[in-house]
Formats: sequence, structure tokens, C-alpha cells
Amino acid sequence: MRLVVLFALFAACLHGLPAAAKAPYPFSVSAERNGRSHDLVARNRGPAPVSVRLTLPVSDNVRPTQALPFYAVVGPRSEVVLLTLAPADPGRGTRFSLQTTFQLGSYHAVPDPRETCRLPFADGISAVIGQAPGGPITSHATPDSEEAIDFTMPPHTPVVAARDGTVIETEASNLFGGQDRTLVTMANYVRILHEDGTIATYAHLSPGGVKVVAGQRVGAGTVIGASGATGYASGPHLHFVVQRLVRQNDGFAMVSVPVRFRVGNPPAVFVPRFGQRTTADYPAAVNEKRAAGAR
Repeated sequence: MRLVVLFALFAACLHGLPAAAKAPYPFSVSAERNGRSHDLVARNRGPAPVSVRLTLPVSDNVRPTQALPFYAVVGPRSEVVLLTLAPADPGRGTRFSLQTTFQLGSYHAVPDPRETCRLPFADGISAVIGQAPGGPITSHATPDSEEAIDFTMPPHTPVVAARDGTVIETEASNLFGGQDRTLVTMANYVRILHEDGTIATYAHLSPGGVKVVAGQRVGAGTVIGASGATGYASGPHLHFVVQRLVRQNDGFAMVSVPVRFRVGNPPAVFVPRFGQRTTADYPAAVNEKRAAGAR
């Protein structure tokens, strides 16, 4: 633990005090009176689609226009009436409480099996795969990470977008890194939404290592950050995973999906393997476009 604290103090000297806790994602559902009824209005002020589940733990003399629990996807930067609660008996008052569960992403998303990714680090850089499906697993043991790939690389290596997309979430305030389990949720990261609804996460970025903002459109090869070892990490590396959102139990969960990479011109497509040494070889932007067209 002492090493973790020393790392944090050193990073603080370099980058100043950590930023304040990031603001919650700007999504809300409110009950708004409409005559004798109430409209349940969802407002999504952010750049990502949001999947939401609605239920009424308390419901007296209420008739919803949709069966409960009710699931919906609310598009980015939009406002929509999800359903209306009318009195079952117009001669009596109503009483209810609203419970919502939501998560970024669309549970309707279907990964495009033709998609491939460029390597998520700058052209000319090489990195060894330290963890990948089919190899020894040390930390990718849950459905959200079992298809993830770890690239071992020095701190501050330029990290780039593996596919075109929209930045939907970032975390840049963390300074700590080490093998203490309390650090599991303390990694810096960037999350990018793809056209098919899947979401890529680039994690363990260095303090000050996030170079994009939520809502920004990026193309494959755009620098989005710098590698590091923030959060629960045995050393500097890039954790890369593509996920889709699914309905699960009484809410939602992220599930990782298999990834194939492309490299070179003409593009060679490969499945990542543990211990494999990979080199980003994309000599010109035009080659990126050709590779994307060859999916």
C-alpha cells in the first residue's frame, strides 16, 4: 500500500490536486402532472443513448399506459414521455412512487460481426499482449471483461481510438495505481460509442492522460489519451474492451464481445493471443479508410 501512496504523491506533484468528483450523467425521469394524470418524462442531456427501467414500488389507484416494469432506450440529447399514469378510478386521488434504473448504452445494440479494430496505440508502436481470451487469466474473469485485451506498454504511450465513434464518458481525476483491491474503481478511462451500439473502454490511463471530452466525435487513429497504471493494475498497461449492454435481472449489465484487429496495408485481420507482440502499422490515413472498407 505504501507504494500506491508514494505513486499518488508523486503524481500529485506533477499534475496538481485531483479534480473534484465528476458530475453524474445528465439523465433524469420525472413525474409531471397532466390534468388528472402524470406523464413520466425522461430527459437525456448527454451524448449517449440511455437504457432505463421503470417500476412503481407504491401504486394506489394508478393505471399506467404501458405494462410495468417498463423498459426503454432514450436517445442522446432528447426528451420523451415514456408513459402516462392515469387514475384507475377518476373519482379518487392517486398515490405512487417511481423507481428508475438506468445505464449508458442501448440494450437493443447488436454488434456488427464484420467490424474490426485498429490497434489502440499510435502508429509504429509495439506492445505485447499480457492478457487475452484463451490465455492465462488473472483479472478478466467476469462477463464484462472476459473478452478484454491487456497491452503491456510504458507509461504515457499515446492511446488512439480503435474505431470511429463518439466519446460518451471519461474519468481523469484518479492518481492512484497498484494491486490493492480498493483501487478497482479508480482507473482513468475513456469510453467511446460505435455506430453499431457497442462501447469501447480504454482504461488505466495515466494521471492527466485523458485527451478528449464527452460528446467529441473521433475517428480511428485519433489520440484519445496516454497509457498508465491508475486503478487496480500490476503495472503500466492499456486495458481495452468492447462491450454491449444487455437486460439482466432487474436492470442492465455490460457484456464483453470478441474483438478482431487489423494491421498493415492491405489489412491483415487477426484474433489477439496471449504473449503476441503487435505493432501498429497504419502508414497513412488513406490506408485506414481502405482497411475499414475491407471489413
